[in-house]
Amino acid sequence: MSLRLIYGRAGTGKSEICFNEISEKIAGKNKIYIITPEQFSFTSEQKLLNSIKQNAVINAEVITFNRMAYRVSRRSSEELQKQTFQK
Repeated sequence: MSLRLIYGRAGTGKSEICFNEISEKIAGKNKIYIITPEQFSFTSEQKLLNSIKQNAVINAEVITFNRMAYRVSRRSSEELQKQTFQK
C-alpha cells in the first residue's frame, strides 16, 4: 500500500490526473480509496464514474475523512475485542 500526495493551485489539473490514473488502474484487484472532505464527496463520486465511463465501481471508493476515521476506529475495536476474547 502506498500514499501519494498530489498538490497544486486550483485549476492545474490535479483531479484530472487522479481520476485518469484511477481509471487506468481500476481493473486491478487492489481496492482504491479516494479520500476527500465531506463537501466534495458527491462531486468526487461523479468524477470517478465519469472518468471510468461505467455506472458502477467495485474496486474504487470515495471515502470522507469522517467515514475513514469511523472505519479505522471500528476495525481497531474489533481487533481489540478479538485479542481480549482469545486470552
